[in-house]
Amino acid sequence: MSPFWSEGLPVRAQDEAERPRQFLWGWRWHRVAAVRHRWRVHTRWWTDEEIWRDYWEVTTDTGLLSTLYYDRLSEAWYLERVYE
Repeated sequence: MSPFWSEGLPVRAQDEAERPRQFLWGWRWHRVAAVRHRWRVHTRWWTDEEIWRDYWEVTTDTGLLSTLYYDRLSEAWYLERVYE
């Protein structure tokens, strides 16, 4: 089963021009080898629970297929899913 964190798992990430370059997970840096898909979610802007995120489905040099997102409100990176 693939790990999934619905609220996202905070990760340390390095980016360039708002694109993830690498992220730290499992005591190891994973360099983004390719971006497979990218999308933006901006919803509930009319409430106190606004969501504004940029999602990235990426493959890494360590063989992971994962989904990261950048929360534009908190300016932080999160790991949402790792496919196994």
